[in-house]
Amino acid sequence: MTETTIPTALGYARQHADKSWQLFARAKNVTDTRPVWVESVTPDGSLLLSGELTGRRAVWALARFARDFWLTLKPGDLRPQFDITTPGRTVLVWRYDGVWVELWHPDSAVDATQGPEAVLSAPVPPQAVHASPAPAPAAPSDAKPRRTLLGPGGRLTFTRKQRTTDKKTLR
Repeated sequence: MTETTIPTALGYARQHADKSWQLFARAKNVTDTRPVWVESVTPDGSLLLSGELTGRRAVWALARFARDFWLTLKPGDLRPQFDITTPGRTVLVWRYDGVWVELWHPDSAVDATQGPEAVLSAPVPPQAVHASPAPAPAAPSDAKPRRTLLGPGGRLTFTRKQRTTDKKTLR
């Protein structure tokens, strides 16, 4: 038996929110944080799709999802906004095609740590060597001074040919 999609505004809103979250989660590597969707009706009769974020980095993911704006909206839809009027949870709410969609996490949610981070220290200054320094290699007497700023570098040879022009060819 094939699975069919729900051809209602609530079904479309759920598909849209799911697809937007999946794209975000894949791009930001938060596939362990997922919304659990519940469909209901608001006191004024509007349709409501509510998704609670569960996972290790729910707080970070919701803030990043809102900041980076991963939703494609139609004319007449409302952009996502944070709503902190409901006690005990932080909600990102928007309106898609006549349906209120909210994505939220409880205020008690704490992101799990990523593990210890390596702290890089400042480089250690070189210590003076007490032995006598090695003598610098002597340059050959017939060598021309190097043109270090004009060449491609010390490890590549400078093979640019000098341009020779003949006065007869310029006429």
